[in-house]
Amino acid sequence: MLRDRSPTRADLAARRVDDLSLMSRLRADDVAALDELMSLYWRPLVVYVHEIVGTVDAAEDVVQDVFVRVWARRSEWRPSGSVRSFLYRIARNLALNERRAVRVRELWSERERAERAGASVTPLRLVEDREIAERVRRAVAALPARQREILTLARFHGLSHQQIAEVLGISPHTVANHIRAAFAALREALRPLLDVDPAAE
Repeated sequence: MLRDRSPTRADLAARRVDDLSLMSRLRADDVAALDELMSLYWRPLVVYVHEIVGTVDAAEDVVQDVFVRVWARRSEWRPSGSVRSFLYRIARNLALNERRAVRVRELWSERERAERAGASVTPLRLVEDREIAERVRRAVAALPARQREILTLARFHGLSHQQIAEVLGISPHTVANHIRAAFAALREALRPLLDVDPAAE
């Protein structure tokens, strides 16, 4: 398992000045500054992205893309906030995109395997699946905005309670409370789909 030492506040304070200097050099087309930035942040970013995408190879690919984008858009960077947060935000977005892409590829692979195995999908089943998916979509859309955002991050993007708390600036306990409330609302909204008619058993 990949591990990385968490930086202390002193580390971060000392690094901030150097980071801003590196980014200023980067804006001036200094390739050496990119190399230095990568040497500082490559491993911490790989450790972070690995938690989202699940494999070291995929994490390294994502982090490589982070630095490619930083270089390509170096003229757009503005010295507000920390460089560390800037890099982690790009890494998080790219990692979530990769996670979604992997899921899509897995779903297509499963579908192809099912088709090769001779599995048949009837028109009635397709209609039922679409109706269920639409009811779930409407139920999620009806949630309060904060509950919907947290549920989406947790269930569709795979973030932990701690990661969601860091992204939204709230406590993990608050995240857990919102998720419980969201699931309670969804159970109520989807009760017709979940309840079983005793007479039908």
